Amino acid sequence: MLLRPKTTFEWSLRLLSNSQNDRPSGESAEREIVIGRVISVNVPRRQLRIAPATSHPERFNDLRELRLRTKEGHEIKFKLVSVRITSGAVIANVESNDDDRIALSRGAVAVVSRSERFRLPANEYYVDDLLGITVKDAEGKVIGRLAEIWETPANDIYRVLDDMGHETLLPAIESVILKVDVASGEMVTDITSLR
Repeated sequence: MLLRPKTTFEWSLRLLSNSQNDRPSGESAEREIVIGRVISVNVPRRQLRIAPATSHPERFNDLRELRLRTKEGHEIKFKLVSVRITSGAVIANVESNDDDRIALSRGAVAVVSRSERFRLPANEYYVDDLLGITVKDAEGKVIGRLAEIWETPANDIYRVLDDMGHETLLPAIESVILKVDVASGEMVTDITSLR
């Protein structure tokens, strides 16, 4: 049985900071994926409380190092000692003797490179992999490109825009989304079931 497509939220981020301008020529700037934001720190305990920006907070258990990006674009790295997942937060214990670095991490975003993303179960897709793909009907006629994904309690809604700017809203349910092929950049839908 085919489950409805599910999107996984890990947000792409292009960081245009001075630190990237200082990158040696020839070194590519791989897109970073935001997986959380540090909402509070406990310096004496060496703990960071992180609000996950991912559908899979358990992905923090696989990390050996926590990379943070401050609002100013500076990178802070910590070796992870332990990770505990609570309702709505990830508690990360880090190894560091620098109290100032821990304090500066408040408000920073936790990032991973695109190659470090969490491996998804079948029929789950990353938002940034879906955005921009061509959406077609069952006969192969192009409806438009996927412009936005709205998360609702019942199911996600895909906002598709054609070349003229006309909008089509598609519920991410099995009867409407027939096929998703991220590699070829196409999604096949049955819009007749919406009429």
